[in-house]
Amino acid sequence: MASLQGRLSIGLLITLLAVFLLQGAVSSLALRDMTQDYIASRLLHDSESLLAAIQPQPDGTLGIDTTRIDGIYQRPYSGHYYRIESGQQVLRSRSLWDQDLPVPVLASGAEQRLQRHGPQHQPLLVVVHGYSKDGRDITIAVAEDLGLIRASVHHFQWLFVLVSLGALVSLFLLQRWLVRRSLRPLVQVRADIDRLERGDIASLPEQVPAELQPLIREVNRLLVAFAERLQRSRNALGNLAHALKTPLSLLGQVSEDPTLTANPALHERLTTPLTTMRQLIDRELKRARLAGGNVPGRRFVPEQELPPLLDVLRRLHTEKDLAFDCRLAAGLAVNADREDMLELLGNLLDNACKWSRGKIRITTAERDGFCLCVEDDGPGCSDAQLASLTARGVRIDESTAGHGLGLAIASDIVTGYGGTLRFGRSESLGGFRVEVTLPPL
Repeated sequence: MASLQGRLSIGLLITLLAVFLLQGAVSSLALRDMTQDYIASRLLHDSESLLAAIQPQPDGTLGIDTTRIDGIYQRPYSGHYYRIESGQQVLRSRSLWDQDLPVPVLASGAEQRLQRHGPQHQPLLVVVHGYSKDGRDITIAVAEDLGLIRASVHHFQWLFVLVSLGALVSLFLLQRWLVRRSLRPLVQVRADIDRLERGDIASLPEQVPAELQPLIREVNRLLVAFAERLQRSRNALGNLAHALKTPLSLLGQVSEDPTLTANPALHERLTTPLTTMRQLIDRELKRARLAGGNVPGRRFVPEQELPPLLDVLRRLHTEKDLAFDCRLAAGLAVNADREDMLELLGNLLDNACKWSRGKIRITTAERDGFCLCVEDDGPGCSDAQLASLTARGVRIDESTAGHGLGLAIASDIVTGYGGTLRFGRSESLGGFRVEVTLPPL
């Protein structure tokens, strides 16, 4: 879809072109009609002067007193011509030289305005008028060359086009400047959204133009509602898990009653679902513990978040002298929820701490997304265990004892982001290796 600036610019350009073209056409037609009316008015006066100069001759014909007419009608091809017709007699101006200017014969009082080509193909405006003098019907046609007038009109049209183009370019550049200035708040809003996405701010600033304020307020309201709903869901899940632990403990004590242990089949039917329920509750309680105050959209920066997490793991596994080898990509920021990434990394590292002999390697990289690799120097998994971990449709927490719960949570998070989770054996440390790949968001 085209940008708002592009749409406004194209719309204004089309409007300006239409206005200038219409204005140019109207002004050209008006100028042409005005000049022709002025010439016709002048020709009518010349026609009346010719009528006054016509004198009856003793032989019954008509003559013209040339001293009463303008001398321009005497100069050949001057661009000013007349033709007088009465009965069979025709009188022509000397300027026509030996050429004629045929016009229709009009009755007394009639008038016509014609355009003809005269001598040397001159464009002529001809005003023909019918008169009656001394009992004779006389038709007088007076013509003037329109070439100079048309040249002046053409000169005006070119001047108008040049001035219009200059005005059009100036208005277009002024409009683009105004549009950019008007849309500058949108650029700031886009920058604020990037900051929100990076987690630099918790909500969008509302110091924006009045037209944008309803949208910004609605986005902020949705952000708050989303954060509150997420926190309520995590709290409710944690509370439910805590509430079920006590009844499950009682059921566990009941299952160890001698009357039940005496019946192995019945004892197994009771303890198996109890064990599954404990695992599920432990899993959700662990997720609830890891979920803290969440800032919507806050990104995960391994270089900043990993050191505090490693301190927590050292305090949790004081029985081991843990050595973390961190190979973190400089300046890498993962465009994913910070709490999800802490939960993912915390479970993978907790699992590594549990099984390692002391060495744990953490590697992050940016290759078509976020890549994370956790390796340890523990016993690792056999090929059969690895095959069961990667089996399609098999829950990790149900497949391999000891690795299940933390890896199951990690798998859920990675799946939620559309990533992949691969297990294997570390070639350098010899223990378990987990590799996470998250696509770019």
